[in-house]
Amino acid sequence: MILALLLRPPLSLAQQQSEESALQEARAAVAQALDRPSTGLSFEGLKLVQDKMGTLVCGVVNGKRFLAGPDGKPPPQIEGALSASMFDYLWNARCRGMSASAAEETFKRELK
Repeated sequence: MILALLLRPPLSLAQQQSEESALQEARAAVAQALDRPSTGLSFEGLKLVQDKMGTLVCGVVNGKRFLAGPDGKPPPQIEGALSASMFDYLWNARCRGMSASAAEETFKRELK
């Protein structure tokens, strides 16, 4: 694993700036959705996910998981705003990298 990290090409400065910009935009969108200043929020575990469905930022804000598009689209989904099973489905499919079928299977199991 360490060897893979060492052999991975470093991110270019433009890529690093783009990722940081996406994280900042997601923080701002979450703060706006919560109607609170971002300085009063505690963000943890932010990660940028890029897959065939687009770019998304996953993380935790003040102890609640969230998903947010870096440009505010889609609007942030914060744990507790949707049913627990629906939020978990989105979280599993996008943030945990589960396949669509595995996330759907987990979703169906939680609905029972």
